[in-house]
Amino acid sequence: MNDILDRTLRDLDPAVTPADLDTSTDPKARSLLARVVATDPMGVPAPTISSRRVLTARRLAMVSGGVAAGIAAALLLPGVFGGGTAMAAWTATPHTVSGDRAAEAQEKCLDNARDDARRTTGREFGFRPVVTEGRGPWTLVYVNDGGSHLAEITCLLRDGDLVGSHGSTPGPGAQPLPPAPAGSARASLGAGTSSSEESVRTVTGRVGAGVVGLELATEAKGSVTATVTGGYFAAWWPDAPMTEERENASRWGGVTGVTTILQDGSRRSVSLEELTGRTSTQVNTPATSGSVKLD
Repeated sequence: MNDILDRTLRDLDPAVTPADLDTSTDPKARSLLARVVATDPMGVPAPTISSRRVLTARRLAMVSGGVAAGIAAALLLPGVFGGGTAMAAWTATPHTVSGDRAAEAQEKCLDNARDDARRTTGREFGFRPVVTEGRGPWTLVYVNDGGSHLAEITCLLRDGDLVGSHGSTPGPGAQPLPPAPAGSARASLGAGTSSSEESVRTVTGRVGAGVVGLELATEAKGSVTATVTGGYFAAWWPDAPMTEERENASRWGGVTGVTTILQDGSRRSVSLEELTGRTSTQVNTPATSGSVKLD
C-alpha cells in the first residue's frame, strides 16, 4: 500500500518531490525533518503532542514537535475523506460502534500502531484501544499504552478501511503527564490531516474524575460531542484544507471552547489554557511547517 501511495503522490506533486529524490538521504529533507521533530512550535516542552501542522496542497505527512517523537506518517490522497455526500454524512454527535465492526476496526488500528511504532522508533508499546466511535460511515479508534508518558495513535477508518492515522511517543526529556483535574480535561490541540480538498481535525485526551461527557466548540462545525469512556475522550470533524495562513490565524487548532458534563448533570466550562496547559502567549508563536516524507 505504501508503494502505491508513494507512486501516486510523486505523480501528484512532482515539483515538490522529484521522482528521483530519496528523502531518507537528501540533506535538505533530513534537515527539515530533524528541525520539525526537535522544535516545539509553541515554545515550551510538552510530554507528548500530536502533529500540529500538515501543510501542502497535495502531498502531506504527519510530523511531531516538542519532545515527542512521531509514530505514524499517514499519507492521504485528495478526496480520500469522501467529500460531497460522504462528508455530509458526518455527524456532530457520535454513534456507538460495537461487535465485529468495532473489533475489526480496533485490530486494524492496533496493527497499524504497532508496525509504525516499531518502524519509526524501534520500540514496542503496549497499545490498547481506549475510544472507538462512529460518525456516518467513519469509525475513529484511539489507542494508547496507558503509560505515564503516553504513546498514542488515532486511526480513521471509512467503511472498514483504514484511511489515515497519526500519533506520537514521548521523546528524550519528556516528563510524566500531570493528572487531569477533577471535572476537567487535558489534551493537545491541532492534530489534523489535510488534502487539497478537505481536512479532518482530531482531538483526543484525558478527562478528570466526575466527567461523563465533553463538548468541543469548533470554528468549522460548531458544537461537536466527544466520546468519553474509561478516562479518555476523542472527537473529530471535517474542515477546509489546511494552509499555513489558516493555521497561524487559528492557534488552538480550530477549537474555540470546551465544556465538560459532570455526573450530576452540571456543565463546566474549561478554558483552552486549562485544557492544554499552555498560555495564549505560548501558543501565539508563528508556526513552522513543511512537507516531509517519513519512511
